[in-house]
Amino acid sequence: MEHALRVTARRCIGTIAAAVITMIVLISGGLPALAQEPLKIRIGWAQMPGHMIPVLYLKPEILKHYGKSYTVEPILFRGSTPQLTAMATSEIDMGAFAPLALALAVQKANLDVKAVADIIQDGLPGYHSDSFFVRKDSGIKSVLDLKGKRIGMNAIGSAADTAMKTMFKKQGPLEQRDYTLIEASFPNIPIMMEEGKIDMGPVLQPFHEQLLATGRYEVLFDARAALGPVQFVFLAARTDFLEKNRKVLYDFFEDHVRAMRWFADPKNHDEAVKIIANFTKQKPEDLQYLFTKNDYFRDPFLFPSVTGIQSMADACFDTGLISDKLQVAPKYVDLSFVEEAKRRIEADGH
Repeated sequence: MEHALRVTARRCIGTIAAAVITMIVLISGGLPALAQEPLKIRIGWAQMPGHMIPVLYLKPEILKHYGKSYTVEPILFRGSTPQLTAMATSEIDMGAFAPLALALAVQKANLDVKAVADIIQDGLPGYHSDSFFVRKDSGIKSVLDLKGKRIGMNAIGSAADTAMKTMFKKQGPLEQRDYTLIEASFPNIPIMMEEGKIDMGPVLQPFHEQLLATGRYEVLFDARAALGPVQFVFLAARTDFLEKNRKVLYDFFEDHVRAMRWFADPKNHDEAVKIIANFTKQKPEDLQYLFTKNDYFRDPFLFPSVTGIQSMADACFDTGLISDKLQVAPKYVDLSFVEEAKRRIEADGH
């Protein structure tokens, strides 16, 4: 009896030891562990089709890693500064930031945030630039004529807001007390001008060409005149999120760049426009400007313009949107993800 108990005890100890060893091996990666759930990446965006984020993952056959190592949840915001608040409270992992949002993240929210990829660049020669429209019969012919007027803006601190305030300083000065600012989404700004609720506002494509075609509107100024070539919006993320998930994010950025290159490829233009038209509920014929010189410039491998971010950050300081200058590079930029994406894509011969 005593011998049997000793044998049973040895067997129990052996079983426990084997279980412990197996657990250690699994943790160390020696044996295949249970499959992990794909990382869900929550990404903020504010306007379509400029930001492109909500449609880049709608064609899975061009994505190598979607659903395997990661998935994406696009989350709509009115502008980039509301995304800053969401990032500070960990409601999003990445966001479509204007340079002011980066500056505020660093200087006010004390976040370690980095610009990681291009979204849209404004003011490059030969490409579209966001424009500020007025009615031809409004009597507004200069910035100073906007005194006492109502101005529409998607969000205070957005890229468009920075461009406007820079121009107000150049051609005014026109201070914030001199006009009434009304926040409204970009698609609503042309409607509000038509209804007489605002006197000026930034008009994006495709409404830019549509308003000009009516003959009732004209451009008072554009962002290029205010700022020159700049990085209007870029993909930003907290450094701790980037470092914690670096391996998976290499997969994500490979697909992200791959998808953007597919949409921008002229041979895919008709299908790309159809996908975007279905998402935005617009007519494909109104979106023919996409990925042409009438659209924003986007880097072929989504490298953000660091000098363009710096120029915008300097403009934010000059107009009083931030109280201290921000030195963007090298601390607040990480190009390693788009560099790896480019390496992988070119290795595949694309």
